[in-house]
Amino acid sequence: MTSATTDVLNAIETRVNAVLPSYTRLKYSYEIEKNDKRSSSAGYGIGAGSSISAEGTFRTITLDQSFFVILSQDFGGRSNDEAERTALKTIYDDLETLYKDLFQSKIGIPSTVYLVSDLSLDEPAKMGQNVISVRMNFVVKTRKATT
Repeated sequence: MTSATTDVLNAIETRVNAVLPSYTRLKYSYEIEKNDKRSSSAGYGIGAGSSISAEGTFRTITLDQSFFVILSQDFGGRSNDEAERTALKTIYDDLETLYKDLFQSKIGIPSTVYLVSDLSLDEPAKMGQNVISVRMNFVVKTRKATT
């Protein structure tokens, strides 16, 4: 039996690949600055954060756990910031599309996921020369039986 965290991470990756097929998995999700420029162009990373138990029904483990998705885009040369603005608009549009899918589908595992909530977006971050990223954070309420 896998943990709810493992189930959610696998399901997030499945949903990202279905909703944003032009993105490829980054080598590093927790230390994004380690990714090279080639793998960061239209890249995504996923990960889990802290969790806390929540009130649930008898004989289940109910958790509120934070997760994140990072999207990155290469914006080419830099004679002005137009290409960077365009890359950021693409990232924000794609993050909204992904969040709507995660929320509506309950990350594709409605038997385990009860709610996707508390969306927040971090400030854009440079991953290297001409590569920008935005991290989307959200909380997933999961429930799994103990028996």
